Amino acid sequence: MSILLILITSILLVILGKLLFGDWYNHVSLYSSVWGGSLFFFELKFVNYYPLELETWIVIGATWMFFLLGSMTVVAARFAIKEKRPVLDRRLEPSIVERELRQIKIILWTFNIISLLVALHNLYLVSKLFGGLTNALILGNILYKLNVSEGLRGSIPFFGSLVFPAIMLAGSYTGQKGKITLVSIVPLIIVIMLDIAKMGRADIIMGVMLFMCGYFLTLKQKGSYKKKYSRKKVKYVILLTIVVIAIIGGEFIRSTRKAKEEFIGTTVKLQKLSKVSFITPSVYLYVSSHSAILNQYFKHGGENTPIGGHTFNPFYRWLEHLGLEIHAEPFQAWYNTPVSLNTGTYLRELHGDFGMAGLLLGPYILGILASIFWYRYKDYGRYRDLSIISFLYVIIGMSFFMMATRLSELVIYFVIAIIVGSIFDRRLNNPIPGKRTDSNILKT
Repeated sequence: MSILLILITSILLVILGKLLFGDWYNHVSLYSSVWGGSLFFFELKFVNYYPLELETWIVIGATWMFFLLGSMTVVAARFAIKEKRPVLDRRLEPSIVERELRQIKIILWTFNIISLLVALHNLYLVSKLFGGLTNALILGNILYKLNVSEGLRGSIPFFGSLVFPAIMLAGSYTGQKGKITLVSIVPLIIVIMLDIAKMGRADIIMGVMLFMCGYFLTLKQKGSYKKKYSRKKVKYVILLTIVVIAIIGGEFIRSTRKAKEEFIGTTVKLQKLSKVSFITPSVYLYVSSHSAILNQYFKHGGENTPIGGHTFNPFYRWLEHLGLEIHAEPFQAWYNTPVSLNTGTYLRELHGDFGMAGLLLGPYILGILASIFWYRYKDYGRYRDLSIISFLYVIIGMSFFMMATRLSELVIYFVIAIIVGSIFDRRLNNPIPGKRTDSNILKT
């Protein structure tokens, strides 16, 4: 497919998202950005991937449109009903905002301390296992393989995942304060420490996305009630800071892990580019290869996967640990593109779990849910809804890569964030206009 057509289509759909939701940070624009970007890099052909079959292009295009239709279904329903709910503007009530910020700060420090202790404990285990932290970093590739195969023995389960609701709240806190603070930067540093202990990068990516959700959605809903600095300047400084932290953390892990940078099919153009930028062959593969794997998946006739084995993989693993005779593979199968890789977008996993029904209904339902909870947070500003929309945005943002619900950390985040958000909303005793009923769920 023409690279120009991909670029134009993606830009137009990003703009359509802005027109539909009145803000650049919305799920239609996010979906179009990540998919358009991934396909754009694929078509640059810095790696000589096998060309995508027409069937694969049709699946990608059709599911993209199903997601758009799902998102627009809720927009159209609200427009047809023509009922607007009053919105509580906390910017006019500084005392309420201050109370919220104090409560968030307490929760943040609590989660920060707990997850920091877990991160330090994990680093201690790694140091003990390799005879020093320096040795562990030198042997980063071995540490990575160890964590993939059997995990870090002696590590504390679940509590480290508290860093993810902390990151989401840190983004919200930063959006309301209008500046970067220590309490909001600490969880981002902690998630890097957690990923260093297992030489992974998925947690950093997920953490940055949660921070962005908390920041941009809160900024739009409640705004910064302190006007010490230009809003645009503050936004750019915060965005740049988070991106720099993510790049530094990810690059440190990549270089320490000694990620392989020589692949079959790598072109001379990519080798030259990697010498003058951080876009190394492994980074290029991360953003461009997943449609190629989806293509190979279809060419091989799919896979025999238990129902929901990918989408609900953490639950399969937990139930199996409890002794139930139930099993789903913890890792995806590998395919040659010609580079050997194993993550083939969330479409591969929806098809493997639910067949054609997964491809038809999965993106459509995801679009509906994203729109419903986007409007719910816009209308009411509740932290429970912010937790849900952030969860959905992580799935959307990582959809070109994999089904993010495979990550047990994201599932744990969802449970914890819902509980904390519900309790937090109740403690704040926010007045909620109107009484919600099941019949008007699309209006909220």
